[in-house]
Amino acid sequence: MTETCTKIANLLGCDCEHIPVAAGGSAIYRRYKMLARQGERTGFVPLVIYSSDTLLDALQQNLAQAGANTCVEHHASTLPQALAIDAAALLQARLNISVAGQDPAQLLGNFCEVHKPEGDDRLCQSCRNHAQEVLIAKCPTQNAWELPLFLPMGGFNDCPAPAEQAAVFRFWQDFFGATPAVVSYDIWELRVQKPPQQVLEAERLALQQFAFCPDLVLQAHRNDGDSVRALASHLVDAKAWYFWWD
Repeated sequence: MTETCTKIANLLGCDCEHIPVAAGGSAIYRRYKMLARQGERTGFVPLVIYSSDTLLDALQQNLAQAGANTCVEHHASTLPQALAIDAAALLQARLNISVAGQDPAQLLGNFCEVHKPEGDDRLCQSCRNHAQEVLIAKCPTQNAWELPLFLPMGGFNDCPAPAEQAAVFRFWQDFFGATPAVVSYDIWELRVQKPPQQVLEAERLALQQFAFCPDLVLQAHRNDGDSVRALASHLVDAKAWYFWWD
């Protein structure tokens, strides 16, 4: 492992595995799924971590702000804060900010035809673009929504703080069976067990996702349009969600 990856592993405070990026996204995801099954029996949730110098800096800063020496300590100290957040109210407040100054008709846009929804095999496929090395942490919890507290990134620009991320992931886990699986200094990838099946349900979700991560719409650069309804069209029966902040 590089020095950066070793430092991140040491900050975790829990067991982890190192996987070279050269192994490829499919191999990394296969190992993640094996560990997910193992964790259900033994009491941990795996998290794929894209190691980088920027992520190390973010971890050190967020741990220092929380007065924690390890990510496990950060989880323990910030879990009450995450539990106290009303995710629906948070998303509505963020939506109000995100729509300010936007043309409502253009922002809402039109639904489009999507020939093949995203499968969960999409997860980890961005590793070569985002990672120098990959770790899979075995986070000591049975609640996957808590993972942002174990790997605290965010709190910059439009990216929610770790406790806010955890509260929203709890909300989406309850409704859609969505669980965080992959993280870097600026992305989250979620695995989804119960995705929306109808466009109107997907539109409500797309508004929530736009509030959580405005660039999903504002910087989408899709061939079928940068709008809430274009995003919604891609969320119908999608088994993987992707969030990225600039």
